Amino acid sequence: MLAKILLTVLCLLMLAGAIKFDPSRARSLLGSGAHDGPHLRLLTWNIGYAELEADSRAHTNDLRAVADTILSNDPDAVALQELTGPEQLKTLLGYLHNRYQGAVAPAGNGDRVDAVLVKGKGAHFENVKAEEKYATAATFHLQSQLPQIVFVSAHADAFKADRRRVFTGDIVDWARTRPNGSMVFVGGDFNFEMAAKDESHLYTDNVKNDSEAYSYALKYFRDLGRDAGYTAVDDRCIDYIFGPPESVALRRAEVLRNAAVGQMDHWPVLIEVAL
Repeated sequence: MLAKILLTVLCLLMLAGAIKFDPSRARSLLGSGAHDGPHLRLLTWNIGYAELEADSRAHTNDLRAVADTILSNDPDAVALQELTGPEQLKTLLGYLHNRYQGAVAPAGNGDRVDAVLVKGKGAHFENVKAEEKYATAATFHLQSQLPQIVFVSAHADAFKADRRRVFTGDIVDWARTRPNGSMVFVGGDFNFEMAAKDESHLYTDNVKNDSEAYSYALKYFRDLGRDAGYTAVDDRCIDYIFGPPESVALRRAEVLRNAAVGQMDHWPVLIEVAL
């Protein structure tokens, strides 16, 4: 009888200890407490249309809806792909009530451009030559005492995997040359096809090229939206936000699948990190 009482008391003490020192609760508190500093929110979105459309570039009539999505999610910076040019960016900034400033990359040998937007003022913009295309980048400070942030908007070739591999390598190599202490993020549509089921026939090397390109990016960056799910029609994960492998804690990664309008075939990817 005494043994049963002792066992019961011991069991109750163990339960009380488990409640007081709940490991999962402790990990949760550690995770939030370790990164209670400033949060950075980034969004990337290819706002073009499916290739079945006569003009698959962004449609000006959609820009008010694009602005509404940006304003409702309040990102600190936005990477956009497939705009027709500076006039669309000007229109979009107007719909954003000039809360953002932005720039577009040169068209190069294509008919569509990338854009990058930063909330507030004081950002510096520059073009990034990659393969035979251009990306565009913004450098800004979230807070004056924090390291500068670099955010690149990029769009790799939709049809040729070998060009995607070269393009990705050029973007990554450019990002690696940023001043020491800079926190670099790359957002955009990379069009990686890394599953054999995505091959249209047996005579391409898309899987090899895209896997190598993605692996090269992961050598220096972390795929922050990796667990958010597919980003485009046909259950494809082709839009990415890459960021520092360390020094940031991922707080949120989400694909906003209710945001697309018209015949858009991509959804915006939103991530939030604690610095």
